[in-house]
Amino acid sequence: MPVINLWAKEGYLSTPDGNSIYFWGFAKEETGPALLPGPHIIAKQGETVTVNLFNTLSEPVSVFFPGQTAVMVEERPVQPQYINGRLKSFVNHAEPGGTVSYTFTPTHPGTFVYESGSSPHKQVPMGLYGALVVRPADYNPDVREYRTAYGAGTDTEFEREYLLITGEIDPQLHQAVEEGRPYLVNRYLPRYWTLNGRCAVDTMMMDDVDYLPHQPYGSMVMGQPGEKILMRYIGAGVDNHPLHPHGAHTRVIGKDGRLLRNGGTDLSYQRFTVLVGAGQTYDLIYRWEGLGFTPDNPIPTTLPNLRNMGIGDAGWTMWSGSPYFGVKGDIPVGVISYNEFGEYYFMLHSHEELQITNWGEFPGGMMTWIAIYPSLSPDIGVLK
Repeated sequence: MPVINLWAKEGYLSTPDGNSIYFWGFAKEETGPALLPGPHIIAKQGETVTVNLFNTLSEPVSVFFPGQTAVMVEERPVQPQYINGRLKSFVNHAEPGGTVSYTFTPTHPGTFVYESGSSPHKQVPMGLYGALVVRPADYNPDVREYRTAYGAGTDTEFEREYLLITGEIDPQLHQAVEEGRPYLVNRYLPRYWTLNGRCAVDTMMMDDVDYLPHQPYGSMVMGQPGEKILMRYIGAGVDNHPLHPHGAHTRVIGKDGRLLRNGGTDLSYQRFTVLVGAGQTYDLIYRWEGLGFTPDNPIPTTLPNLRNMGIGDAGWTMWSGSPYFGVKGDIPVGVISYNEFGEYYFMLHSHEELQITNWGEFPGGMMTWIAIYPSLSPDIGVLK
């Protein structure tokens, strides 16, 4: 039986414009930092899960599991909590310095959010949220037909998978909580927008970089031509976000932890932009094959004429001799290339322009890249 321990803590997150913002998050170790988002919980359909919450914050905190049934605390179903006749939590909570344990058995595979159910209008925007991924009962990553999002025979096989959790930050809320001042929720005004707890350009960095100790998860999507890449979207904030990957449509295969199928009828559908609502989750398959794709030409390209080749200042380091970011080879002296292996890059971003800024400065916010490589290690894109 998997046992997950979470500590509700405080910390300071970083933004690319140099700001440091007080936040609340879940840590995976007693001595570890608060994380934004919280640690990933990976469970399996039909297996009982226990989540122990230790609260180090100054007010009651809980963990709410939307989409899960029969969640128990001390062998009793979870219950709303009231203080002086007012609802304070949707489920049993841990008092400051206290603990609470939740037990449940996932009955459906899919992507879910977990978040604080206590004063959620404040605690969720402050950062108390994370991802719950439930594997199908027959999941086996070493056998292709059983490496699926929803089980063998559901046409949900994938080679790689990525979690993309949307969020937003209103610095005024975070400062008010840090200083113990009241905050009017109807004045909520985000200034930063995040993917996996980071703002662009930090979203493109690898996982676990030293200078982002509270934001361990990158959101760069990587794959090879023709691969099925499973993208799991989670709307963990307050606002809705239209996520939009370039290069190819996605096939939406699941929503809110349910396979889009009615009996034998496939209800999956193609989308270029998906509106991720607050609290919603989507499972999508992204597959890039490209114009003129063949196995012998994994990333097809037509060479431009010299006037369109980006060399030096005019092209701002994007030299390659091709219309995409780069090919391996020598570049002119004094020119820097950000391309590593001749990969092809596509943006993945919010289609609401304000959300791809950091407090109004572009580029930033809810933006990352999809990188298609000629070849890539099979260890990349493995969700743990």
